[in-house]
Amino acid sequence: MRSKFKWIFTLLLALSMQFSFAQEKTVTGVVSDKTGPLPGANVVVKGTNRSAQADFDGKFSIKAKAGEVLEISFIGYNNSNVTVGAANNYVVTLSDGIKLDEVVVEGYRNTTKASTVVAQQTVNSKTIENRPNASFIQTLQGQVAGLNITSGTGQPGSGSSVVIRGAGTINGNTDPLYVIDGVPTNQSNFRSINPTDIESATVLKDAAATAIYGNRGANGVIVIKTKRGGTGDSKTSFRYSSTSGYTELQRTKYSFADSRELLTLEKRYGVGRGNTLTDAEIAAYNTNFDWVSYFFRQAKSTDHQLSIETSGKNLNSYTSVSYLDQEGILYTTGLKRFTLRNNLSGKTNNDKFSYSTNISLGFSKSNEATSLGTGGINRNYVLGATLSAPYITPSEYTGSQQVFDLYNSDGTLLYTPLFLIDKLETYTNNTDEIRMSASTDLSYNIFKNVTARSRTSFENIMTRFSQSEHPISFNAFLFLNPAAQYGGFEDVNQRREFRFNQLWQLEWKKTFAEKHTVTAIGNAEYYGSQAENDNQRQRGLDPLTFVPGTGAGYLADIAAHDFYGPTGGISKVKYSLISYFGVLDYDFNDRFGVVGTYRYDGTSRFLSDYAWGSFFSVAGRWNINKEKFMENSGFQVLKLRGSYGETGNERIVAGTEWTGLQPPPTRDTYANNATVGGQYNGAASYNINFGANDLRWETTTQWNVGLDFEFFKNRARGTVDYYNRVTSDLFYSSPVSPVSGTTTLTRNSDIEVTNKGVEISLAYDVVRNENFKFTVRANASKNDNSIDGIVLNGGREINGLTITQNGGQIFEYYLYPYAGVNPENGNLLFEAADGTLTETPSVGDDSRATGKSSIPVYQGGFGFDLDYKGFFATTNFTFVQDVHRFDYDLEGLYDPTSLGQFVVSDDLLNAWTATNTATNVPSLNAANLGAAANSDRFLRDASYVRLRYLQVGYRVPKKFLDKTFISGLSFYVQGENLYTWTKWQGFDAESNRGADQAQYPTPRIFSFGLDLKF
Repeated sequence: MRSKFKWIFTLLLALSMQFSFAQEKTVTGVVSDKTGPLPGANVVVKGTNRSAQADFDGKFSIKAKAGEVLEISFIGYNNSNVTVGAANNYVVTLSDGIKLDEVVVEGYRNTTKASTVVAQQTVNSKTIENRPNASFIQTLQGQVAGLNITSGTGQPGSGSSVVIRGAGTINGNTDPLYVIDGVPTNQSNFRSINPTDIESATVLKDAAATAIYGNRGANGVIVIKTKRGGTGDSKTSFRYSSTSGYTELQRTKYSFADSRELLTLEKRYGVGRGNTLTDAEIAAYNTNFDWVSYFFRQAKSTDHQLSIETSGKNLNSYTSVSYLDQEGILYTTGLKRFTLRNNLSGKTNNDKFSYSTNISLGFSKSNEATSLGTGGINRNYVLGATLSAPYITPSEYTGSQQVFDLYNSDGTLLYTPLFLIDKLETYTNNTDEIRMSASTDLSYNIFKNVTARSRTSFENIMTRFSQSEHPISFNAFLFLNPAAQYGGFEDVNQRREFRFNQLWQLEWKKTFAEKHTVTAIGNAEYYGSQAENDNQRQRGLDPLTFVPGTGAGYLADIAAHDFYGPTGGISKVKYSLISYFGVLDYDFNDRFGVVGTYRYDGTSRFLSDYAWGSFFSVAGRWNINKEKFMENSGFQVLKLRGSYGETGNERIVAGTEWTGLQPPPTRDTYANNATVGGQYNGAASYNINFGANDLRWETTTQWNVGLDFEFFKNRARGTVDYYNRVTSDLFYSSPVSPVSGTTTLTRNSDIEVTNKGVEISLAYDVVRNENFKFTVRANASKNDNSIDGIVLNGGREINGLTITQNGGQIFEYYLYPYAGVNPENGNLLFEAADGTLTETPSVGDDSRATGKSSIPVYQGGFGFDLDYKGFFATTNFTFVQDVHRFDYDLEGLYDPTSLGQFVVSDDLLNAWTATNTATNVPSLNAANLGAAANSDRFLRDASYVRLRYLQVGYRVPKKFLDKTFISGLSFYVQGENLYTWTKWQGFDAESNRGADQAQYPTPRIFSFGLDLKF
């Protein structure tokens, strides 16, 4: 009987224990490494939504059941798994302090943060995704030291100017190389790529990083990696995000004259409508129309993203679809985009063979304003918006013929806004782009230490640009051929760009005596690209039947003239590279490392004798924190880096990769039937443009010293780099013997451009515990640019208002100083070369280098990230200092000859008169107004600090989502370009130009977002 009760008791006890183990309980613990606690370590119950974060002392608390697995992780350390048992408290030491470094993507190979020797910086998906920018390039602004990004326009989908570590060439291309999932591209316009698909963007800056790209790496490389599925347990997760908002114009600081002030000025100057009115009539004038508000609008934007991520042990995938609809702040402009992507990765059970594919499709439809930045008053909407007289109103427009008659009867440009209203009604402009890309990456472990890889990729971009001008329109009447009855035109331009890249790679890696690791990589690569253009124009349209884009309404040509005949042109350009290169990497006990690269490139751009070039780099590192004397130093990372190498720039003519290929600058070209004045007896002669048969790469030599550091348990981290970058063999004018028929020849010269500077990036976790994390970060760079080796003209080259001379910087402003107003007569005063004041300065004799340029010296960004109990906020400020530009918009507002046609500044009310001599505004009738054009009167400091980005949101705690299908939910509001501190008075301080007039301004953006995971 006792035995029976014993068995029953044992069974009940077991059932009780099993039942108790199945119950959820509170599990506590401490996460640390060998140096102490790890605040902020993540603890997740695998297979559930339950998670926790270690506090400042490394302690955590989480609900779990017996038998469940806790996965403990911390950035930079190996993960640790703990199975929950009967105990309620656990002490976890992560890998005894051994670092598990973040992967650094260098393009041709991946390495770790600890072992990399290159100057690089990575921006991750958290920074890029869900930002209201059509191009992800704009999101990188202010994030990377030494990376200068300027949009120059606020048109949705427009490209940006990107320069890394200063401009290294004068006539050549300064764009970096972009590599997207192994697909090289020189496109800087990414309007058909979904930014939320991007996992990371790594900016490679020094020779150790770029020499492996040989003749394409001289201007730096940006490696973009898109998202992939996870590994591990098989599961499928979904993510939907949506952003909606609006954009608005950033107003100028100019002081415009209102209608009464403008009419008063016109009366004083004796022109325009004001000259026909009495003082009383002017005082009673009530019309004051805002043309800026007419042509600009508060625009809407919507962005929807859906992604599906499937993870598995041997197979995973990432699929996404997105739709963007973004209106432009200028009427008629905007962008619509649809994208589709699938990334697939897999491997065999024995891990010997792995593969991945990337397929993406993007379609965009954009309407871009044309003729911006010009004085085309009949086509430039921005010029009309900013300069139109406020006493003119839209009610004065009744039709195309009426406006044309007004123009003919008035004979001035007063009715400019009506010209542009007519353009809004009668002009169409559309750009459609289809961007397709695909790549495959196959690797196989042939032997234990040998891996072979093949990477094949292509990109195909098809663009269709169409524009039309209706035959019943102001512009059609203005440019009507006298022999034709109807005008108007329709353009259809189609362009196809194709790129193909094939890489073969063989890698050998072996460790000797547990301390010495050698890696050798051999590569062969082919790159080919082609651009085709087909341009057609139909002149003469039937006003009764013409419909844009349909081909309907084309007038047939007649025998009397050829005006109605269509015109067209085609072009086709090919370009190819073939390369052989290798990498040798040696590591000693994770303490020291040396990496050498060598690349041998052949190009179709140059003649065969000069088609091949060699490029190299050598770099080393010392992981000082691995030394014994650093064991108790508090440094988790302290690494000294150094590199030296050469890269080439074969794109010696600025533009696309096909610019300068047709005709090639190596060939002599002859102008057909050109008549050169001064020839013997006035006979016809060919105009010869001599080519340079020995043309070759511009070569950039760069050395770099850097220091990477992390301390205070990774709370403080940063990087400091110093570099010196010299570009030689510049494509430039060189003197030749006159017996050749010319005195100069554009060829590789002895000119050298030097960029040297300092870059620093810092981040510090001010607070880091379970409920509160507050991180501040900043980056800054200084770049000094100089040039030497110019032979012509005494070592200087003057180009308009700029000078490039030995010992100075490229494109330095070359002007004489403006000195104010002569109080005796109201004329402008300038400073002569001898320091005296003059009203008649001499261009050249009195001009001098100002030490000012449109290329910035200082730039960077700073901000903070905050996370408190689900509430989060992030900011990004950007700054650019010591940069100058001409403000031609301001010059127009100070031009009294504009009176009677355009609005001017109300400052002209204070213009000099015989009774108002103590003023800084010249007389309206000053005799030397034109002399200001070559002075620094309107050269302005364009330095700025901008609140580029602010986001505030709330992340719903997972405990509220446990019993739902939702695994993550957050809401946020955000803004771009919120406020700018600057002396620049125009619409936008940011620009990639040296002068600005009537350009599309960058807007202020506000949006609300939702991010849902399930």
